[in-house]
Amino acid sequence: MNRKLSLTIGIVLFVLGVALIFNKQIMGFIVSHMSNQAIEQFDEQKAQNADDVSFDFGNVENISLQDVLKAQMNQGDVHSIGALSVPDVSLQLPILYGISNTNLAIGAGTLKKDMKMGQGNYALAGHNMNNDKTLFSPLTKAKKGMLMYTTDYKRVYTYKITKIFITEATDVQVIENQAKKRLLTLVTCNYDGSKRLIVQGEYVNARDFDSNAGDAFTIKK
Repeated sequence: MNRKLSLTIGIVLFVLGVALIFNKQIMGFIVSHMSNQAIEQFDEQKAQNADDVSFDFGNVENISLQDVLKAQMNQGDVHSIGALSVPDVSLQLPILYGISNTNLAIGAGTLKKDMKMGQGNYALAGHNMNNDKTLFSPLTKAKKGMLMYTTDYKRVYTYKITKIFITEATDVQVIENQAKKRLLTLVTCNYDGSKRLIVQGEYVNARDFDSNAGDAFTIKK
């Protein structure tokens, strides 16, 4: 009996050890799968009527494996309102309405309630998982002059990166509208989460999604 118990405990400890060692890889794999699925689940009305819609960045927590697994359980209820792409850093994510913890475990969340693509300062938040691949992590490789795109599957909106900087977590001015400017502002954490990395681009143009989206998005609608 004691031998069987010891063996069982040993197996459990081994599995837990493996999970801890490969924690980031496991999270990255699950998140990438959810991101791809959410892009296909486009429904603006359902997204806006979700129970956990929030725009309070102060309530956003650092992402954990528990958050990812919870989001995976609820991903069938998560619907995108569009997509974001920064091809030069291999970033393509669903745009989700609001910044609930579930949304930010899957894609880019809208930071303001009444935003329209191609107008004002379209501001999105996402987690930096410090792996150069998942969610907003690739933004650490962004450079001025690179192009960023958003789409609502009707139009593709193009922006050129003009500013990349670090700011305090309390600096809300970066997402406010600026006179005579149309901007796309991406907000994520710096490497240790103490401050915010901001990647901001100015509007270039808009074009139809169906005929001209190939250079910006791999998705098709």
